[in-house]
Amino acid sequence: MTRRSGRRIGLVLAVLLGLLAAGGIALARSGPSLTAGGPTSVTGTEATGVFAIAGRTVRRVRYDDGGTLRYTFELTNDDRIPVTVHGLADEQPPSRLFTYSGLTDDAGRSTLRLSPGESVAVTLSLLMGGCETLSARAGAFVTEVVLRVERAGMLTGLPTDNVSITLPEELHTGSPREAFCPNSTATSRPPG
Repeated sequence: MTRRSGRRIGLVLAVLLGLLAAGGIALARSGPSLTAGGPTSVTGTEATGVFAIAGRTVRRVRYDDGGTLRYTFELTNDDRIPVTVHGLADEQPPSRLFTYSGLTDDAGRSTLRLSPGESVAVTLSLLMGGCETLSARAGAFVTEVVLRVERAGMLTGLPTDNVSITLPEELHTGSPREAFCPNSTATSRPPG
């Protein structure tokens, strides 16, 4: 091997290493990719119905003051590397009648490791409450959930990302009339 060909090989290797490093940095800067899909199911309420409105799928559930709605769906890792889901992030989208309380798999685990392309059934638990602060028949939606996600493999040690996942159905409930809102008073609910 000549000195000139050795330099060429060294230059090619340096360029390849630079490209690999740039690709790793780009991958590290992009957030993990997760999606939610069906099949879906709901427990914790007496009645539920699903309907489509202009390209949206809405699941209407009956409000149960103090009850827990459990919404099950498939969570899929669309990323190219494994990820670990560490449950719900501290900050969730606001909802007047639902409070996010947990995300678990069928075994009750809130920490889930997903390989690329892998799906797992998860259950989102939502506490129902607050009807006394909302006028009768007003509604509340839950359309997304924010998860704490960490990438695995060579990128271990990176900070955990908060990843917003759009639910396969928009969950909706309405504030019941006074008779079914036990803590409401004549002055606790706004008019309407």
